[in-house]
Amino acid sequence: MDAAEALVAERSDTVGIGVGLYADYGAAQRMYVRRGYLPDGRGILYNLKQVPPGEMVRNDDDTTLMFTKSLRP
Repeated sequence: MDAAEALVAERSDTVGIGVGLYADYGAAQRMYVRRGYLPDGRGILYNLKQVPPGEMVRNDDDTTLMFTKSLRP
């Protein structure tokens, strides 16, 4: 993660990543939070498109929550 963030920092002040929502992604979800990533505020995405309130989607690998982290102090 440090190497990936360093590469992104060469081009951007912010890094982002999507993480799945089911239990298999639990360790990744916790790791991102520990590293300072926060949800980007768009809510759940499916196939990279926002899921409107009340709409049902399959909870599979295409269902994600996007996180961002500032790379500058």
